Amino acid sequence: MKPFRHLYLHIPFCKHKCGYCDFNAYAGMAGLMPAYVDALLAELDSAAECYAFGSLKTVYLGGGTPSLLPADHVSRLLAGIQRRFTVEPSAEVTLEANPASTDPERLAAWREGGINRLSLGVQGFDPRALAVLERRTDGAQAERAFAQARAEGFDNISLDLIYGVPGQPERLWRETLRRAVDLEPEHLSGYCLSFESGTLLTRRRDQGLIDEVESDAQADQLQAAVEELGTHDYERYEVSSWARPGYRSRHNRAYWECRPVYGAGAGAHTYAATRDRAWRWWNLARPSDYIANAAAPRADGEELDLRQVRAERLMLGLRTVAGLTPPAGFEDELAELEAAGLVARRRGRVAPTRRGLDLHNQVAIAVL
Repeated sequence: MKPFRHLYLHIPFCKHKCGYCDFNAYAGMAGLMPAYVDALLAELDSAAECYAFGSLKTVYLGGGTPSLLPADHVSRLLAGIQRRFTVEPSAEVTLEANPASTDPERLAAWREGGINRLSLGVQGFDPRALAVLERRTDGAQAERAFAQARAEGFDNISLDLIYGVPGQPERLWRETLRRAVDLEPEHLSGYCLSFESGTLLTRRRDQGLIDEVESDAQADQLQAAVEELGTHDYERYEVSSWARPGYRSRHNRAYWECRPVYGAGAGAHTYAATRDRAWRWWNLARPSDYIANAAAPRADGEELDLRQVRAERLMLGLRTVAGLTPPAGFEDELAELEAAGLVARRRGRVAPTRRGLDLHNQVAIAVL
């Protein structure tokens, strides 16, 4: 099995769970935070004994809302990672943060602990769109959090934005993009709002309280993002990701290239691989269950056969503008995608066209 060189830690706590969110996240469980950090460190102890880890190239604290953890908890967690593993001096170490729980004390602790990249969950600047998303933040908080991060020395900041929000016309979406660009972040992610099963947003749609944005309007808003960000030197390098030179997400690249990633925490997923075999497993989802079984938190898993391994590698590689050298066995599928104008071949590699990036779901269906 290849050594793990990428580490993901899931922090499942939220102050409020937004109506569109289907992540493994929970509100009202702040009292579990100290025990949860203990459990994370216990799992990492067990993982270090059971699996091979190389020097870590990326560490990512996601959620949930990792920024809700008190500063001393984050510091203890980061110090624990440093004691258990070798973290490369140039490693990308990311923390996801909500603007409402970002302040100078936390920022200083994150910097001191080794965080060198922030991913701010802004989602939008339009108050009406934020209300539909049930985001309890506003544009002023996002701008303040960004300015505070810059003041604390963060020079690699990503902003998350959501388009296709019911009631938000293209004009206001373009205004959101311009306000984001005015902050001059190094990286931007733009996600189309999806209605996931079991979420409050989906129930509201099914009750006729809101209408889902039509696909043509979604496409127009994506085109607006391409135009607005492109004019400010942001390169679209993946389906939902834009970056300035030198600031592409290295942790996400590990997923797109199907590299082994160890996932610690409640509901976290691990991907392990050899040359032609792969395994995926995931942890117990409920924080209390995870805490009670931290040394052995695995809930279930699966082994992928060679066809599945290659299909996933192809599907994920075709999320990026760089594409990949295609694995054997998908000649017919790739020929159909090429005929449809969704992929192009260049010097032995296959990569998505602009249309293929925009319609990646069709690429994925064809490959998988």
